[in-house]
Amino acid sequence: MRPLPILKRNKPKEIVSLIKHETRDKILTAKLHRYHAYDISEAMQMMDEDDRKRLYVYLKPAMLSKALSHISEENAAEFIMEVDKTLAADILSLMENDDAVDILQHLKHEDSIAFMALLDDDKKAALRELSRYKHLTAGSEMNTNYIRLNPSMDIKEAMKVLVARADQVEVIDTLFVLDDEENLLGIVDLKDLIVAKHPKTIAEIMKTNYYAVNVNDGIQEVVKDIQKYDTIAMPVLDDDGTIEGILTMNDAMDIIEEEASDDYQKLAGLFSDSDIHDTPKAIVKKRLPWLTLLLLMNIIIATVLASYEATIAMVTALVLFQPLIMDMAGNIGTQSLAVTILRISKETLRTRVNITQHLLQEIAIGLINGLLLGSLAFMTAWGFLSLMPVGIVGETIEAITVASVVGLSVFAALVFSAFLGSVIPIILNALKIDPAVASGPFVTTINDVTALFVYFGLATALIINLL
Repeated sequence: MRPLPILKRNKPKEIVSLIKHETRDKILTAKLHRYHAYDISEAMQMMDEDDRKRLYVYLKPAMLSKALSHISEENAAEFIMEVDKTLAADILSLMENDDAVDILQHLKHEDSIAFMALLDDDKKAALRELSRYKHLTAGSEMNTNYIRLNPSMDIKEAMKVLVARADQVEVIDTLFVLDDEENLLGIVDLKDLIVAKHPKTIAEIMKTNYYAVNVNDGIQEVVKDIQKYDTIAMPVLDDDGTIEGILTMNDAMDIIEEEASDDYQKLAGLFSDSDIHDTPKAIVKKRLPWLTLLLLMNIIIATVLASYEATIAMVTALVLFQPLIMDMAGNIGTQSLAVTILRISKETLRTRVNITQHLLQEIAIGLINGLLLGSLAFMTAWGFLSLMPVGIVGETIEAITVASVVGLSVFAALVFSAFLGSVIPIILNALKIDPAVASGPFVTTINDVTALFVYFGLATALIINLL
């Protein structure tokens, strides 16, 4: 017996090379279909339009539909416009309804209408049903393809339904029991159906202690429910208890990945998807407004420095330790921010008591870190200035005096930064603003301003005023 061939995975560069260099049609077709759809999708994003159009010729619509389901809606909408409308309609017909809707919603209205006109009536109705739900709700992300059973069916009849529908649905591990009005009565696990013996009916083996969500529930809450209840397929019901669709574990993983990517962009100060395949001009156009805003925000730092011009001019040694204080404040502020956003996402900061405990904990961490790192900064600054006096240090001012200001500033800056890194996302979350926007650039700028005020304020009070 021949060993099972291993599918080639994570080989998008090989696929690109095949498209560019393989001229034998049959061999190219055979080789391409050995790859996983995910590898095809990765390769598509590395190709130019001409290479993609050649790829489309050698792939079946079923493979193209799977590949496009692994690509972001924006890119998938762009790629599907590169094929003729008949092939595009075939691809959309073979895709899961929720994926097809996502692509259609990213097309121009006239293109979306043109593709819809080529679909069969059942597919049109299913896509229109999904598109009527509000964005980022369970209804907008659910899948309407699932196996329906009637409670009066016996085991043999249910198995026939399963076999007939298995290749048309995404999940067969969970089967849904409905009455004649499409009300959900219970669920049946595949393993229970397999081990059950005739003449048992579905009503006898179905489970009624299932968990379901509403079509209008926020998608993030639904994903958390799927994780908590460890379910393969979550039923989505309307207000009357009628099942409208299901959300699968795969759907949840895709949404988690999308949310993580979105939060990462915000942590980097990017509020739009900076597509790595865009031209430099397009990327600059996306990023420039945000970078300009950050530039204007950093003028605040320049203003703070200007207000302490006399202090800096008199004790130039202070400038040497400015980066140290700003970096330390930024680091602990970012750590507090990350922990706070994580706790918000896990809903462990719902009550006033939890919020207070969290803030006190982060302040305590700031105090401990401040004491330890402030002491270390004091000793480092003292040793440095003793060995390498700068300006009037060692003449008019003792090295220990400047070192004391550095140590106290590190202590105070770390405490303030820990507090700000915790309280800012909590405030934004209370205002219904995504706390991820309180990330890097914002908190860093606020921490920098605070640290500079503390540093040069202490320098002015403890050095300049005592001269």
